[in-house]
Amino acid sequence: MIELQTSNDLREITPTTRVGQVERAVLQGILTGAIRPGARLVEAVLARELGVSQATVNQALQDLHEQGVVNKSTNRGTTVLRFGLVELEALFTVRASLECIAAEAASRHVNGAAAALHNLRQSVEQMRTASKARHLANFYLADYEFHQELYRLSQNRFLVQACRAIASAPFAYILCDRPKPLPTDYSKIAQDHEDIIQALLQGPEQAFQITHTKVGKWLKWQREFIADQSAAV
Repeated sequence: MIELQTSNDLREITPTTRVGQVERAVLQGILTGAIRPGARLVEAVLARELGVSQATVNQALQDLHEQGVVNKSTNRGTTVLRFGLVELEALFTVRASLECIAAEAASRHVNGAAAALHNLRQSVEQMRTASKARHLANFYLADYEFHQELYRLSQNRFLVQACRAIASAPFAYILCDRPKPLPTDYSKIAQDHEDIIQALLQGPEQAFQITHTKVGKWLKWQREFIADQSAAV
């Protein structure tokens, strides 16, 4: 097992919008442990610290709310969600179904989407780099980017919405009170993602089957992790 460490020196990602930059800044804070579960995110403070408008921060937090990373309430402000074991299991169960459908749909568009294919491969390379460097935060952010790109590639806005609602599932460990790496080899997880890219290029049936196999393996590891956490409490 690779004992990955958190780090603040995330490899630079250049989003196309300021909203995207704010989203990733908040994600970086969560993944590095600088922002903890239950923490309140004040829009005016974030806007000042990040050098953007409060409206930009508002939209970024709304996007993260839709992804299940934060809870944005009109009356209570925005807080980072804290996941319990029941919530984790529920997220993983839904993801097991949606991920395969998204891959199947994405495979129908991948051959005509050079930019999306490049982004998927870049995310895998970032995962490999993070694994070698033992940077847990880098790894999970690259993993996050991979799945976001996969969902977009499906070109089905209803499927994208559904997938975004469970996008936090792979990163829920980071949001727990006592996060630790999964008991597995992170370089193998990066290879799993490369295998999904190859399956996308082989057609919808292969994309569905390979993704189903990979997600099943990931869920097995995740459930073992959850069981270990539960026994330790």
